[in-house]
Amino acid sequence: MLRIVIVDDEILIREGLARMISRESTKFVVIGSYPDGKHVLDELPTLHFDVVITDIRMPQIDGLELIKQLKASQPQIRSILMSGFVEFNYAREAIRSSAVDYLLKPINKDQLFELLYRLDEERRLLHVKEEHQRSGLLLSLLHIEEPSSILLSGLVLPQPFFTIFALRGSCPEVVCACTGSLRQEKELLFDKLEVHKGLEVWIWYSEEPLTTEQLSTIGSQLRINSPEHILHVGSSCTYTDVAQLRQAYLEAKQACDAGIYSQGNLYYANIQEIQLPETVTDDLFSAFREPLIHELQILNVAGVMEWIHKLFTALQSQQSNPEQIVRVCRLLEETTLKELQEFEAVYKGFTRIRLEERVQSCLSFSEIENVFTSIFSTVLSEIRTHRLGMSGTAVETVKRWISTNYNQHAELNTLANMVFLTPSYLSKLFKQETGLTLTDYIIEIRIRKAKQLLKSAPDLKVHEIGTEVGYADPAYFNKLFKRVVGVTPNEYKRISIH
Repeated sequence: MLRIVIVDDEILIREGLARMISRESTKFVVIGSYPDGKHVLDELPTLHFDVVITDIRMPQIDGLELIKQLKASQPQIRSILMSGFVEFNYAREAIRSSAVDYLLKPINKDQLFELLYRLDEERRLLHVKEEHQRSGLLLSLLHIEEPSSILLSGLVLPQPFFTIFALRGSCPEVVCACTGSLRQEKELLFDKLEVHKGLEVWIWYSEEPLTTEQLSTIGSQLRINSPEHILHVGSSCTYTDVAQLRQAYLEAKQACDAGIYSQGNLYYANIQEIQLPETVTDDLFSAFREPLIHELQILNVAGVMEWIHKLFTALQSQQSNPEQIVRVCRLLEETTLKELQEFEAVYKGFTRIRLEERVQSCLSFSEIENVFTSIFSTVLSEIRTHRLGMSGTAVETVKRWISTNYNQHAELNTLANMVFLTPSYLSKLFKQETGLTLTDYIIEIRIRKAKQLLKSAPDLKVHEIGTEVGYADPAYFNKLFKRVVGVTPNEYKRISIH
């Protein structure tokens, strides 16, 4: 929309031009007509227009002086100078130096509209360019907590005040349709930014701070066309300092995020209308940690999921926001990783999308809980199934490891982790299948190897054989060997050689 001001001391010319322009197209709007340049300059602080069409000769301030002053204070305004043939030579140099367009009187209608359509297209392209450059700066400022003065000085907003709206929809088309319908009502009303997939931001500009009634009116203009679609919108307070862009963005996002507790498909709230959630700390999770660990250690999947559901119920009762929910989910993951060695590898196979992205894609609290718990329970069930399958071969796996690494120190926890069993369960299973404890079995393998060496390697000294089979202390090796075999290593060596 091209906003036009007409300046001529002849009222018939002013009114005739205004009627002709208004009838041509809705793209052209005559917002004022004045008898001379002084009236225009007097109203300039509150007068916003794109083009001035002015005569040369007028009382008080003529057309050339008006154009000169406009160029100095509002260089973006385009000027069209109307002049008679006699006056044209007088104005030619001023026209060239100021890049002013001109029309000869009497005004040719076709020439006038050809010029206005060209100026409208130039204005549109300029706004597109400015909007593109501004969008890059705006995106940066939304994510920087303390922006530099250089970055802030490079941003000029179209209006002195701004309010931020954050929008999330069940599909991109819902948000796009909402944006498009509002753009049609007011041209260049806001900048549209996609912060990340699924979250769109409007930066809404205004000459004055938006009132509660205006915010309510904007909310009433939000529409969704299909009953199955969901749209959540949150708005910030109104600000004038560009350094507060991030604060406004966080307010709008927080108001939008509260929509996960909404029962309807269309949700809209201003930050001042919602009750901010309490801060969720690790203390909330700590109340559930011990019972969760107990259920994880025995891999009772149903028990684990029951405690997780109780944890989510506590989050819901506090109206926790998505960031707080993600924090608690991270604590769940970290706790499970400490208790189940294989959890990380299996979990990654099911969670190629980051937790934050999965939560951000949800538009209700129940959906967030379902998305997290469905993957979590599947992973735990797979680990449980794998461990049950491994229990039949666990003892053989441990026996093979001991046979190969008999001279190494074998921790019970290390052996249990190797076969994904708890230490106590591995001990019980090993004794049940072999009739020996793990310690006795290792001793049996080591002494058997020592007897072989005493027979086949007469050049090795007894203490060297003891070290070879894992007993660096000669006295302990002699004592243990005699207890198991009935004679000392030296006696066994003499008997075996002869």
